[in-house]
Amino acid sequence: MEFILIILLSLVALVLLSIIFRINIKKIEQIGMNEKLNKLTEKYPSNLEICRAILKRLKNESVKIEEDKNAKTTLYLALTNKIFIADTKESYTRIQTMAHECLHSVQDRLILMFNFIFSNIYLLYFIITILLIIFKIITNSLLYLNIFLLLSIIYYMIRVFLENDAMIKARYLAEEYMRDAKISNEDEIKEIIKGYEELNDIGIKAVNYNLFSGILIKVIIFSIVALIF
Repeated sequence: MEFILIILLSLVALVLLSIIFRINIKKIEQIGMNEKLNKLTEKYPSNLEICRAILKRLKNESVKIEEDKNAKTTLYLALTNKIFIADTKESYTRIQTMAHECLHSVQDRLILMFNFIFSNIYLLYFIITILLIIFKIITNSLLYLNIFLLLSIIYYMIRVFLENDAMIKARYLAEEYMRDAKISNEDEIKEIIKGYEELNDIGIKAVNYNLFSGILIKVIIFSIVALIF
């Protein structure tokens, strides 16, 4: 009965939060593919050059950069201190994206490494516990679900801090880069920044929701397995 209640409450929370934060993936994609803004940023150098310029501005040129034209997502990997750049030359969001990942590289190293290690432990705990329940090695599933929820709180706090910190600062860092580059005029920069602000207004909410919904989905899976086995 407890697990049925947990599943129902988790589903209600997912729906309620999506309504409150007005999560609309299609709208985010539409804002991110603004043709006019895409043309305004075409004249900027490659993502690699932008990334190097921003890292220089942050005084953190020790970061390795690797381009991967097959990748769809640009990301910073703390363990290797490397930024992997995806092929996003056509999108105006690329300048802010480079700023975002460069900002990750200058965040507190202890928090970054803790996030990397803890995220893997968190995922392993979930998988191993599910398997132990299936093979009936664990009998008190509710206890282990409570432990998982505690781990989820820690995981969420760390990830949200890192992502929100980079997302909020990226818009300002991107603007500073564009002003220093002197490629666009004042009106063009303002128009691009306005696009970033519109995107971030929805995007930051979406990222926070996705992180939290990922936890709730795991809780639902955990509860269903506990009910069945």
